[in-house]
Amino acid sequence: MEKLPIPNDPDPYKVTSSKLLFDSPWIRLREDIFTHRNGAKGRYSICGFRRTACGVLALDEDDNVVLVGQWRHPLKCYSWEIIEGGGMEDETPFDTIKRELAEEAGLQASLWEPLLYSNLSNSSTDEEAFLFVAKDLSPAPEGAHPDDEEELAVMREPFQNCIQRVFTGEIADGLTLIALLAEHAKRAGKKSLMEPDLTERFFQTPANHPSNGRIQWDSAK
Repeated sequence: MEKLPIPNDPDPYKVTSSKLLFDSPWIRLREDIFTHRNGAKGRYSICGFRRTACGVLALDEDDNVVLVGQWRHPLKCYSWEIIEGGGMEDETPFDTIKRELAEEAGLQASLWEPLLYSNLSNSSTDEEAFLFVAKDLSPAPEGAHPDDEEELAVMREPFQNCIQRVFTGEIADGLTLIALLAEHAKRAGKKSLMEPDLTERFFQTPANHPSNGRIQWDSAK
């Protein structure tokens, strides 16, 4: 299958200055002053995520999905999700999600496979997501030990039930939707065509393999 076309000169923005507006251990906000090649001038506000979004579709021997329930403060609602976490710049997505599987669910896995890469909200953020499938689950030596600010519930739900709950809206978390539907597509016969250089990024630190979006923060003042 041929790749989708990309124009020879795809970037229409000429950035004249970048200003850092806010910075924290989790997110940062900058404003780019730009001129568009069609003549427009304006300001573009961009939210940068310091941590890499990582998730794992953990499946047990009975094809149950390990789900975590927690309160999501920005949405003011309770959410059932796959195991997720944010990776530091010196931490690979693989190392991040192994740690999160142990911390949140008290589990480890013997079989791991990269599932999908995603940009979660590319009109306003540079956030990247790396999703895995994990199988052959067993208890982690130290058991579950979530962070102090987390109140988590853990349950196992049949995979096909999870797919149905996506369409009822009971499961609405972005990473969880992507992982479930990607695995569903694979089971329907769709093959993984991930490029080798992208696959490698699942096992590389952002510091050693920064995205084009991350690099832009170096110019913000």
